Amino acid sequence: MKSLRELLATIGLLFAILTVAVQYHGLPHRIPVHFAANGLVDGWGDKSSLWFLVGITCLVYLGLTMIPFAPKGSFRLPISPKLRAAAVPLALDMVAWLKAELTWIFAAITWSTVVVAQGRSRGMTEWFIPLAMGVVIVTVLYYIARMLALSTPNPDAQEKRG
Repeated sequence: MKSLRELLATIGLLFAILTVAVQYHGLPHRIPVHFAANGLVDGWGDKSSLWFLVGITCLVYLGLTMIPFAPKGSFRLPISPKLRAAAVPLALDMVAWLKAELTWIFAAITWSTVVVAQGRSRGMTEWFIPLAMGVVIVTVLYYIARMLALSTPNPDAQEKRG
């Protein structure tokens, strides 16, 4: 599963970079730089801003990639060492999924910007923002629930001990 998440994130990052690199010279100088909640363009700017968007995508990817390499003392959790040993891997799994999700969210924004700039679309789907937010929120809530379950006593385990 770990390699799948990393592969998804890497493909998303490459997709964003290659989309801009391949399409850049054919784009008009004025491109969309902001989409309203309904998916329609409500801000225009210079096409060089696409590289800023790719830069943000790279920073998200690299920043979330570096988290597992942080010193062990960086994960300050007010829990017992036993629970910490189970919670930290869950937190790192969550970060890995968020990296894949956020990389693809930014890749989709990049793609939409290029497509609109080319005149092939009027905007993004109005479902993009709710869907993107929903995916991220569900991921975070899922992992929070799993971490909270670590500290909840298992009644079946207590019965077996007693």
